[in-house]
Amino acid sequence: MSAYSLSTYSFNMPTTATRPSQRTRQRDATRRRLIQAGLRVVAAEGFAGASTAAIARATGKAHGTVFVHFPTRAALVAELVAEVGRAMSAELAQLASGAPTLPEVLDAHLLALKKHEQLYARVLCEASTLPKSARAQVFALQSGIAFRLRNAWQRARAQGTARDLDPVALSNIWISLTNHYLMNRDLFAPGGSVIAQCGAALKAQLLDLIRP
Repeated sequence: MSAYSLSTYSFNMPTTATRPSQRTRQRDATRRRLIQAGLRVVAAEGFAGASTAAIARATGKAHGTVFVHFPTRAALVAELVAEVGRAMSAELAQLASGAPTLPEVLDAHLLALKKHEQLYARVLCEASTLPKSARAQVFALQSGIAFRLRNAWQRARAQGTARDLDPVALSNIWISLTNHYLMNRDLFAPGGSVIAQCGAALKAQLLDLIRP
């Protein structure tokens, strides 16, 4: 499996009126390294292979260092899933207008999925084994996507460019459709990006479904 690039992942640093101490900077840097290493391990081995010992080895730190920053493995896994969600949400937040069309929402979501496909597919495939806190992060991300879809559909319906249907069903159809392809990416796009190969067709299917 190819190495996963983490260049798109940003980590929010606290801003204060005073300059943080060297110890605080070192602590924050170690935490960032643990998260980055955890994302690399998950991309390569999945969450099942992302033990605290494996993540510590990937940073060159002692095993106990992990628990200085994360009290349990569940807390670390939840943070890794949250980081994937934050990165994808940042992509969606870059929509060109405050009232994007449905095609624009679909394009933004597909772009976010493509950019973070390897890690997000891992999240979906292993969701049932993740801690509840991590699964809640996945639900929150999908709820944000559903919210954008429903708002875009309502605008299209008001303009007469979308037919009347259950907006909850609309968002469920899209999320289920993309999740299905991501979870079976080895079948739909062996060795490649399933979003790159199938994303346009999935978008066309949904737009055809809502066309008046």
